[in-house]
Amino acid sequence: MNPQQTFGTGGLNGFLDADALVDRIGLDEEEIAWRKEFIGFDEADARRVSDLEGLLRDNQDAIADDFYDTLLQYEQTRSVIDRSPKDVPALKQTQRAYLVSLASGSYDRDFFANRARIGKLHELLDMPLKHYVGQYGVYYDLLLERLNERAQQQVVDAIETWVEERDANEAGLGGFVTALGFGDDEQTDGLEETVRTAIDDAMMDVLALLRILNLDMQIATETYVDSYAQRLEDSIERRERLARDVEADVQGPIDELHDASTEIATRAQAISSHTGTQATDTNRAATELSELSAAIEEVASVADDVHAESKRTERLTADGVGAADDALDELAAIENATTEVSRSAADLETEAEAVDAVLDRLDDVAQRTTVLAKNAKIEASRSGRSDAGTMGVIADEVESFAEQTKRDLEAVKDAVEGMREDAIETVETTEETVDRIDSGTAQVRETMASLEQIHDSVQTTTARMEDIAAATDQQARNVETAASTVENIADTADRVADATESVAAASQEQTASLEAVSETVSRLTADDEQPERPVYERVD
Repeated sequence: MNPQQTFGTGGLNGFLDADALVDRIGLDEEEIAWRKEFIGFDEADARRVSDLEGLLRDNQDAIADDFYDTLLQYEQTRSVIDRSPKDVPALKQTQRAYLVSLASGSYDRDFFANRARIGKLHELLDMPLKHYVGQYGVYYDLLLERLNERAQQQVVDAIETWVEERDANEAGLGGFVTALGFGDDEQTDGLEETVRTAIDDAMMDVLALLRILNLDMQIATETYVDSYAQRLEDSIERRERLARDVEADVQGPIDELHDASTEIATRAQAISSHTGTQATDTNRAATELSELSAAIEEVASVADDVHAESKRTERLTADGVGAADDALDELAAIENATTEVSRSAADLETEAEAVDAVLDRLDDVAQRTTVLAKNAKIEASRSGRSDAGTMGVIADEVESFAEQTKRDLEAVKDAVEGMREDAIETVETTEETVDRIDSGTAQVRETMASLEQIHDSVQTTTARMEDIAAATDQQARNVETAASTVENIADTADRVADATESVAAASQEQTASLEAVSETVSRLTADDEQPERPVYERVD
């Protein structure tokens, strides 16, 4: 099979149109001729490359093996090989056909069209350009190694031919020794020219092969550039289409967003103003709460004092109740004593009456004694007896005693009468005292009832004052916490006000940015703003 037909007949060929590719990159006969002339590839080079077909064919297996052994050493090139629809043996077969095809073509449009197709196949495998161009370096090592051996052999063959022609009658070795310089100058110059000619001929073969490889690399590179250009054109077309779609789709939302941003900026400024007012009011509330907290603490202190005074009042009321109980007991004892005095006064009245009876009897005795004394005195004067004087004296003494007794009895009567009057007065006073004691006892009982009610009320008040004190303490703590919270709210309000101002500024900036975006989107589809494609001119 023709190597040109074998090479590049893989499964990816159905994805490309080689003729369209060649037309796209401008690879016509005139272009091919210009490229050959530019690098100096002529008919002589074509013949030289054709003469290398035997060398390439003989080394195609070794070169293909060494080439893929080198590629398989690197992960990047190995990943490209793994993407190929051909396995490594099939790829080596393709490589062998490629080597032979280098020396078997007519180097016309069909030859380079095939080269373009091969380059495009590598691009379809996503082989990076650095890999594709780098492979030529691998080729250079493998091909020049064989060409070097061929050149050396050509030099040796030329020397041997020269020696044979120079000295047909001498032994080959002796002529060769003479040619190396041990002969005359004419012989040396002839050998040098022969060697130079052989080396020049070998180098011309190398140069011819390098030139055809350079043309091959140019065409392959063109396929990559064409692919990049197509991608760029597709990207530009997509960008233009996207720009038109974006302009159509975004213009409305941008207008709405612009209006919304303007409204947001206005509202943000209003919010900032309201937030500033709120911050001021909150600070004022915080101050008032601080003052209220101080007042509540003062109330709590007063409540504690009132609670202590309520405790003291409760104790005093309890003591008053106890004292009232003692007073009732004492009044009961006084009432008993008064009753006893009344009985004693009644007994005294009875005894005074008994004394009156005794006094009446003593008065009667005194009357009788006086009468008796008078009678005795009268009798003594009548009798004339010698003891009449003594009897008279006795009668006088008896009479004097009787009169004194009368006087004493009168005094006793007066004393008894005074005692009776005092006893009556005492009884009256005692009865009045009893009445007053009864009235005082009733009042004390009423006072005790009031004191007991006061005591109960004070106990309730004390308990409630305890609740009030606890509630006041709790309220003081709550107000203090509220004051702290309000201060935090004030700080937050200040920060919110600052943030709102920032939002307003950012919203204004956003509005300006939206205007710039709108202008930019409009420029995306403006005909006079379209970027120009670079124009590549060929140097003739």
